Amino acid sequence: MDVKIIEQPIFPPRDRNSHKGTYGTAVLICGSYGMAGAAVLAAKAALRSGVGIAKVILPDKIYDIVARQIPEAVFVPLKTSDKGTFCREDAPIICEHIKNADSVLFGCGVGVSDDNLEILNALIKDVKCPFIIDADGINLLSRNIDIIKQAVASVILTPHPGEMARLTGKSIAEIENNRTYFAEIFSKKYGIVTVLKGSQTLVATPKAIYKNIIGNPGMATGGSGDTLAGILAAFLAREKDIDYAVTSAVYIHSAAGDMAAQKMSQTAMLPSDIIDQLPCLFKKLEG
Repeated sequence: MDVKIIEQPIFPPRDRNSHKGTYGTAVLICGSYGMAGAAVLAAKAALRSGVGIAKVILPDKIYDIVARQIPEAVFVPLKTSDKGTFCREDAPIICEHIKNADSVLFGCGVGVSDDNLEILNALIKDVKCPFIIDADGINLLSRNIDIIKQAVASVILTPHPGEMARLTGKSIAEIENNRTYFAEIFSKKYGIVTVLKGSQTLVATPKAIYKNIIGNPGMATGGSGDTLAGILAAFLAREKDIDYAVTSAVYIHSAAGDMAAQKMSQTAMLPSDIIDQLPCLFKKLEG
């Protein structure tokens, strides 16, 4: 399959008669005690990427930390388990809150508890809109990857090479030496979109492969993936074309990362600096 280069997206001006519903609702199921920052970064990135509503479902023990930093989000605090994350008995509540979603994100900083595995299994069967599984969600999924075949929605996985190795049973070296091959066969086998992160991130769908050629090593830091996940959640809530939404999100994440590196240096830049560059970037790209 030929590899296409991801091109710069163009964003037309917003319609004067649009409203928050026009730009979709993204539901982000993120965070745990000790990992509140993952929820903050994902939600901030989604909001800065133009989503109409960002609804954040999170353990109540981190609600105050997250809500203080993102007053624009809608929050659903749920009981925190003794492990600092979600409780399995709240799976029906979570599934109720995704009914009107335009995109769903699960995994950023949630931890790999058995409770979360049960919640993920429920979501796979219930989510009807584009469903992004990231970070700990991928690690949970690697325990029983075949459950993904029960999904009724379009599924987007965002593994880094280590996570891809766990999903496929291969070594990291094998993945890195054959990135295009493994992304392609994995996406075809499970009928999903795979965003294989790293230098020149790949987006593989069952029918196409795209390569990102921008970005920089300063983005190789904890929290950068949460930022990408939030941008993906926003674009998948806003756009009907999944390939366009995913490739655009990957491009925007890297372009903002390059702007952050220019301003802050590759050594000192943080994932929050990537988010801070989004307004300037979108201003340039709005046609």
